[in-house]
Amino acid sequence: MPRMDHNPTSRVSFGIDDDVLDEFDGICDDEGVSRSERLRALVKQDVARHSDDDQDGMTLPETDRLTDAYLTLLDAAEPLHDAGLRVSREAAMNRLYSNDTPKSAVMDELIRPLKKQGFVKIDPAMSTVWITVRPPE
Repeated sequence: MPRMDHNPTSRVSFGIDDDVLDEFDGICDDEGVSRSERLRALVKQDVARHSDDDQDGMTLPETDRLTDAYLTLLDAAEPLHDAGLRVSREAAMNRLYSNDTPKSAVMDELIRPLKKQGFVKIDPAMSTVWITVRPPE
């Protein structure tokens, strides 16, 4: 049974199509989290990403280019069990490449500098390299 390690002051209820809910529940099962845990994490992530006040006060990378890359990775990352916010290297590269930064340069010009500043970690696994994104402070 999932643990309740929070003390909610508000509750939310909404309708959703059965097929979407079934697929969402499957994702939660695969990641070993409850539906509520996953929804809370997604809401917190979305609020942090869209709140001007949070972004003004949060620690961001040293340059605008790296800040844009970090926020893009934060947007692409999904909460995964105890692993934090993660995005596959391939998905990260697909989201970050542009005319200014070819796909072949994304790791060296964006992801590794973000790693050096402590905003991401690079976690090789058996079949996928994951980029773990530090949540906003």
